[in-house]
Parts: sequence; structure tokens; C-alpha cells
Amino acid sequence: MAVQKVLTDAQMIKNRKRHNKPLASTGTQEGWPSWFIHPMQSAEDEVLSWVFKNNERLEEVYFLVQMMQINYLVFRRNYEELVALKKEFDHPMNFGELALKTEKGKQITSDVVIEYTRLLHNFLASAKMLVEVTRRWIKQQFEGTEFWKKYQEEVSSRFANNVQAQFLEDLRDFTLHRILPLAMPELLMQQVSEHELRSSLGIILLKDHLLEWKKWSELGRMQILMSFEGEVDIQSIVEQYVENATEFTRWLFWQIREQFDNEIEQFNSVLIHMRKGKSNLTPDTSTHAP
Repeated sequence: MAVQKVLTDAQMIKNRKRHNKPLASTGTQEGWPSWFIHPMQSAEDEVLSWVFKNNERLEEVYFLVQMMQINYLVFRRNYEELVALKKEFDHPMNFGELALKTEKGKQITSDVVIEYTRLLHNFLASAKMLVEVTRRWIKQQFEGTEFWKKYQEEVSSRFANNVQAQFLEDLRDFTLHRILPLAMPELLMQQVSEHELRSSLGIILLKDHLLEWKKWSELGRMQILMSFEGEVDIQSIVEQYVENATEFTRWLFWQIREQFDNEIEQFNSVLIHMRKGKSNLTPDTSTHAP
């Protein structure tokens, strides 16, 4: 699998300034805000570079929003890799191999355990990154404002007493300070109707292995103790957390859109004027507070 290099925010800004060009589109998913009109020609790049040079506030807002999108996409794609591996593993042809404990089945198990553990580690790291970097940026921009209070209230309502969120945060510390979690393939049974069960292959963490660590938070330990027959369904926990985190991020992006409405409209007006043949107009580079 090819590994794509993702630059840090500082590196990206440094590189953009070196080449004197705006950052390219982050390719947000359908349904997500795409607020900035992206330059299509070198002439548009040059004009936007001139605008940024004369309006540091507009430049700051542009890169803040772009990097927030990139950080979410890093988090999302790590999750999607977990899902893709699970689907690849949960294939009817694997059932017989694993059930009969053939040599191929043993190899499938070994490969899945190693790869899932690697991808889970990446996911946990990106989840923590998304939380910490977003909090830092929002605090820098809005501390002491009504929006800062609104942001904190939303975070608290969604995550403060959320067992999945706390368990995954604890699990990240578990992997950093103790050992990688012991992932195991498992045959799972799901009741789809009163008289019908559906079987699938899943990935679980062993309850007893996790509880050997004594630094679980109250909520993190609660999530482990809720597990069925000593098996922690890590994929289900991850899916619930990602759904909640995605809803929150979507909410936050639209809130940011409202806060930075002046700057975003100002940015877009430059390219709109150019594309209407009005490039002779000097763009307004005055600073607007959010």
C-alpha cells in the first residue's frame, strides 16, 4: 500500500510561502462545506498571493480552514482503512480456512492481527491529533468569546461522559505506555430476526489483557466491563466514536463558516471578479475581524 506523505501545518505554510502559491484543494467529501473558490490558473494564483501578502488576516483564516479539513481527512481515512481491512477479512472464503485451522487460515490470522494492530494504532493517534489540534486552534482564535463558550459546551455534551471516546483515549495511552493491544479474529453472531442469525468474522480485543493495565479511567473501564464474554468489539466502538466525531466536526465547520463569513466572501470575491473579466478591480484587502 502506498504511503502518502502528509505535511504538518507549519511545513505546508512554509512551503506555500516559498513557492508563493495558495494551498490546493483538500478534496472534502460530498455534503461537507467547500467554501473557498480554488484558483484554476497561474494568474489566479498570482493574484491570491498578492492578496495574502497585503492581508495577513485573510491568509490566516484561509490556512486555518484548509488545515482543519486536512486534519479531519487524515482521521477519516485512517478509519476507512480499518473498515476496508475488516471487509477484506470478513469474506466467505475465509470462514472455512479459519474454522479448519489450515495453514492458509493461520497465515490469514497472523496477517490480519498485524495489519489491524498497525491501522488501529494510526487511527488512535489521528483521533488524538484531531482533538488536540482543533482545540488549540479554536482557543487561539476565540478564547474569551461567546463562541468559545459554545464550543466548550458542545464538546462537553458530546464527549465528556461518552464511554467510547474515553475508552479510545485510554487505549491510545495503553498502546503508548504499556503494549500494543492484542487484536484477535473472532466469529461473530448477529441476530437479524427472531429465527435467524448472521455470522461474520470480526476483530476483538481481549478483556483480561486490557484490564491488566491499572490506569483506565472510570469510563474507559466501564466500556471494557460492558464487553460480551470477555471480548471487546473494538470495531463497533470505533464506528460509534467516528459517527459522533463526524457529526461534531460537521457542526464545527459550519460554525466556523459563520464566524469567518467576511473573510471567506472577501477571498471568493477576488476570483469572481477575475472570472467576470473585472481583474482590473483592486480587491479590498482590509482586515475584518470574525
